[in-house]
Amino acid sequence: MATRCIEAKTDAERWLAGQETDQARGTWVDSRLGKVTFQEWADQWMDTGHKRPSTAARDAHVVKAHLKPALGTRPLGSISPLDIRRLVEDMGTRLAPATVRTNYGVLRAIFNAAVEAELIVRSPCRGIRLKPDQHRERPTLGPEDLKKIADRMAERYRPMVFLAGVLGLRWSEVAALRVGRIDFLRSTIIVAEAMPEVDGRPVPGKPKTKAGHRTLAVPPFLIEMISEHLVRRGLKAENAHELVFAAPSGGPLRASNFRNRVWAPAVEAAGYSALTFHDLRHAATSLMVEAGEHPRVIQHRLGHSTARLSMELYAHVSDDADRQVANHLEHRFSTPRGTQGARPPRKRSS
Repeated sequence: MATRCIEAKTDAERWLAGQETDQARGTWVDSRLGKVTFQEWADQWMDTGHKRPSTAARDAHVVKAHLKPALGTRPLGSISPLDIRRLVEDMGTRLAPATVRTNYGVLRAIFNAAVEAELIVRSPCRGIRLKPDQHRERPTLGPEDLKKIADRMAERYRPMVFLAGVLGLRWSEVAALRVGRIDFLRSTIIVAEAMPEVDGRPVPGKPKTKAGHRTLAVPPFLIEMISEHLVRRGLKAENAHELVFAAPSGGPLRASNFRNRVWAPAVEAAGYSALTFHDLRHAATSLMVEAGEHPRVIQHRLGHSTARLSMELYAHVSDDADRQVANHLEHRFSTPRGTQGARPPRKRSS
């Protein structure tokens, strides 16, 4: 009995010494705080964030659909790296790599915030290897392809195809474009608003990043097309706050309605059934690459923070562009017939 008391006292002293050491190092955390459940902390984390409405809605869906069912009632301090690894592996059996990456990003942010709030000492989100994203092949679209798709839409939607497929605008940027952002004298468009959807409803806002706010030069054919579109809608310069594109009943376009009622029938009829509206940004980038535009120019026009992002996500080298490189090299290395194309033989020293 005495031996047990001595052992218990020794363990207590060791525990106390460890606590004092952690306090001295600044790594001590009250163990009671780690008993906060994952779902309690996740709810607090979502309530205190300063995020765009669309991002907040996405994160709320991830937490509700994928994270709370697996970790909801678990105390934060009881969740280990092994638990995180098993969760990621389970999502990998059901979801695309890109979706798993998004979900894991939300999970990691939640635990990082818990560390900053001193609820836990260290995040269990470590040592996790995610599968690389599998970027699907997109068809190469040229001017005739864009025209083919636009011709199969109602006239009031046709300029949207070229705003995305030539200028590289996102859906939310096209949907938010207002009359006052178009300068017909200078042939420019200012991208200053976006219209993402939150729970199926368009929400006016600003571009996602500082780089997203940009002024773009517009080719004359597209300026003329937009001008004719506004005339048909009866919109003039004094209607600066009016949306360039509106739903048939008025108000902003809804992405799901446009996709189902306008986009899907048009691309099906044009023979591009798997094409998405976002793929038009890929087409715009490929056209700029083929024209030999500098990566920084492409970065600016797409509204990306880095040129590398533009190249990795969207740039595609067409067969014609690749053939032009071969033709250029042939021109540089070939010589006209009748002239000496080979190097003269080296003279031997006597």
